[in-house]
Amino acid sequence: MKLEPDSAFSETKQFKHFQYRKGIVPDWCRFAHIRCNTTDSLVRSWCRRVFQVEEVEVCSRPGERCPDLPTGILECTDCIVAAAFPVLADRSDLNQMIPARIDTPPEMASAMLVLHQDLADEESRIRAGEVDTGSLGRLAAETERFAAALRRFGWLAARR
Repeated sequence: MKLEPDSAFSETKQFKHFQYRKGIVPDWCRFAHIRCNTTDSLVRSWCRRVFQVEEVEVCSRPGERCPDLPTGILECTDCIVAAAFPVLADRSDLNQMIPARIDTPPEMASAMLVLHQDLADEESRIRAGEVDTGSLGRLAAETERFAAALRRFGWLAARR
């Protein structure tokens, strides 16, 4: 089966790009995401990240100038792919504790704390003689996801 991009994707004017406001995060963390949906307080991007409405601004697509909008800094390629091919946008891992993509220092610090706590909890169960292979498998998957996100985060930081 040949996948075709969503026809609305080619009309970029229909997609609302947004990014963190200047000063909320370092500029190397300011990606222009594509809005998937919005509530009164949250914005979800196509790359499955959730943002506080007051921390973001509507912007132009990077490389395009719009008279009334700030210019997008960096384009989120995950949003582009997910919006272009919505059938491929796997939403099954939305409930994982560690996201596959971590863009900002506060997000990385939070992910580190979550992983630290998960490791400490599992360590105490193992010391007590409780070895659950399912739990170990989930922890291994979380650790692998964190390692990939940590490598990407370091690469982004080195580019600044």
